[in-house]
Amino acid sequence: MKNLKLLLPVYLTIVIAIFSCSKTAGPMGPSGATGATGATGAAGAAGSSGTNGANGRDSVVYSQWITLTTNVYRFTNNGKPDSVFVDTLSAPAISQAILDSGAVEAYVQNIFNQNGQLVVGQDSTVLNVLAYPGYLEVSYGLSKIVIAAQSDITGAQFRYVAIPSPILTQSSTFGKYTKSQIGEMSFNMVSNLVDVATRKTAP
Repeated sequence: MKNLKLLLPVYLTIVIAIFSCSKTAGPMGPSGATGATGATGAAGAAGSSGTNGANGRDSVVYSQWITLTTNVYRFTNNGKPDSVFVDTLSAPAISQAILDSGAVEAYVQNIFNQNGQLVVGQDSTVLNVLAYPGYLEVSYGLSKIVIAAQSDITGAQFRYVAIPSPILTQSSTFGKYTKSQIGEMSFNMVSNLVDVATRKTAP
């Protein structure tokens, strides 16, 4: 024990001296020469392809032609049997914003000849659905369209155009018309207005 007590002060003196010396830095030496540039590394693997982005809030959406398949619904109207033919379509482009402040316009290839006979699939003339008052009724809901007709129009070709509010309110082309007037326009006229408003080629 006595030997350890005698050596302890000496040990502490050595340790303090070592730490004191290590804290005192010498002058910085001159910078060394820049090393040569290394070889270019191998190219990394290509990243995976991402999915296409969703349509922007200002995008006008044109649907493809949709072939209708109407089913009969029978009911009683004022005590008398009646029926209506209905088709419900999926329409993802119709958002709540479109319903609230945008516009949806619908068109159908002509379904009657001059004699009032059904010519479904025989006439490619495109008409606004409003051309058939009392016979054809189209209503719009969130992501869907309901079409009701007085007779079976299975095979008729139908399409719609969804126009967001910014196009209607910020474009001088659409700004000249009310929503009611736009709703009565032909497909070609609406397409031309969209073409000017968005500076794109309408389909």
